[in-house]
Amino acid sequence: MIRLRPAVLALCLAVSASAFGAEPLDEARAAHSRGDHLRAIALLVPLANAGNPEAQTRLGLMYFRGQGVREDDDAAFAWMRKAAVQGHAQAQYHLASFYAFGYGPPVDDEERDRMAARWYFESAQQGNADAQYVLGLLFLSGKGVVRSEDEARKWFARAANGGHADAQRFLSEFTPGR
Repeated sequence: MIRLRPAVLALCLAVSASAFGAEPLDEARAAHSRGDHLRAIALLVPLANAGNPEAQTRLGLMYFRGQGVREDDDAAFAWMRKAAVQGHAQAQYHLASFYAFGYGPPVDDEERDRMAARWYFESAQQGNADAQYVLGLLFLSGKGVVRSEDEARKWFARAANGGHADAQRFLSEFTPGR
């Protein structure tokens, strides 16, 4: 009989667990892509409950869209928030959008705008070009942030450098003070 030392055994279990952890997520992505939403949900729920931020994000979007589950904005918001607080850039972007468009818990307009700006900023800081572009729009309008054309231009430039076509087009046409 082969005896493994505890440290070696722990390492083997950790490696096999991480390999198995990625497999259900890959399978869930594939199931979702082919429109097998029930299978995707079945794979995502245990991962999301275990704290996997990508699974939480995907599950939140599926609740939002009513894919494989009853459409439920509150569940969508809750899953998206769990992933966002873990630093998942895409979840932060979606959570910001939920706030911007009035989904989630009821808050006054000013607080909703601030929360949207906060989460767009978190996502933008991680290089999400869509969030950078929207943050530029927020700075241009002063919605949820102090209005600043300089900050707007900075975020549009970051988004444009990330390949965001609308940001590139906007920068080519942007005239301060209009």
